Amino acid sequence: MQIKKYTAPSLREATNMMKDELGNEAVILSTKVIEKNHKKFYELTAGIENFAQQKHTLEPDKLSFLEELSRVSKELSINKNDKVNERKIRETYNQQESTKTKKSSSKSIDEALKKVVYNLKDKEVQKNVIVSIMEQMKKYKNFLQYDNVENYAKTCLSSMILTRNFDIKPSQKKVVALVGSTGVGKTTTIAKLALIAKMIHKLNVGLISIDTFRLGAIDQLQSFADVSQIDLLVAYTPDEMPSLIKRFAKKDLIFIDTVGRSQNRAEQLKQNMEFLKQINVDETLLVISSTSSYRTILDTVNKFRIFNYNGFIFTKTDEAPVLGNIINIITKTGIPVSFITNGQVIPDDIVAADSENLSNLIYNGNL
Repeated sequence: MQIKKYTAPSLREATNMMKDELGNEAVILSTKVIEKNHKKFYELTAGIENFAQQKHTLEPDKLSFLEELSRVSKELSINKNDKVNERKIRETYNQQESTKTKKSSSKSIDEALKKVVYNLKDKEVQKNVIVSIMEQMKKYKNFLQYDNVENYAKTCLSSMILTRNFDIKPSQKKVVALVGSTGVGKTTTIAKLALIAKMIHKLNVGLISIDTFRLGAIDQLQSFADVSQIDLLVAYTPDEMPSLIKRFAKKDLIFIDTVGRSQNRAEQLKQNMEFLKQINVDETLLVISSTSSYRTILDTVNKFRIFNYNGFIFTKTDEAPVLGNIINIITKTGIPVSFITNGQVIPDDIVAADSENLSNLIYNGNL
């Protein structure tokens, strides 16, 4: 089989490119969304049997037709010059075969779509999200085949996933705060981000902790700071924050580790907010555990809005049995994802959010 790839701004354009070169006999093997120069493109992979083989090999359909033509011709006692009857036989046969093919194809595609819906339900994707994906699939009905339905479904799922780049540039000081409930992994996530910024992006990084309530929290972050040679400062009261920021005036990137608070403790959330209100925070990310239920996550998302966060970090994806809540929350709130974490290893187990990778993660359970 000859395999070729086509890239275009739309799936229709990519398909037309395929047909122009390979003809209508080409089969779409897969589709995916790629990014070039900050723009999304569709990459279509198509296949077709070798042209040379097609010239010398008699296809089963044609063989069946010739056998049928021979049989019917004998029954009607027509001669070789009877083109009218031959044409009628050809048209009748083609109509019958076309009807059979359409019925068979329609049935197999329906079965594939049912599998997609079942899999999305199994991943605990909300009903309204599944309906949206199926509505999008209708746009591609002319291109669907049994073997490519799942690829189209993941492409549709990917198009619904909002992501946010974490831009970091030297000499442009940026202050980033992580907020979230208790036990979601904020401190570990900050350690990962800080070490990546220092080791890979060569940035001058500083850490500020306001988590003076949790037993051992400062010690945990101090141990990391000592090993990685990253400066750490601690704020015990909100009015200390401006002076700590001034001490980090030459830092490229400052991470603030807040106290983990239950979303049901409104007063404690306000206490956290008092620290952040004393300074200019450029970006606030809400850290969410992937192991939490949809209702718990939604409750957290709503009650933490006082922090005016602009992105999510989903942690513990390696511990969650299913990950449908990622797309559920994105579509519910319209807020993008910046990172996901999939383990405790610093700094390895963290990945910048990518819509295609997240689509695979949600649908297949792996990146």
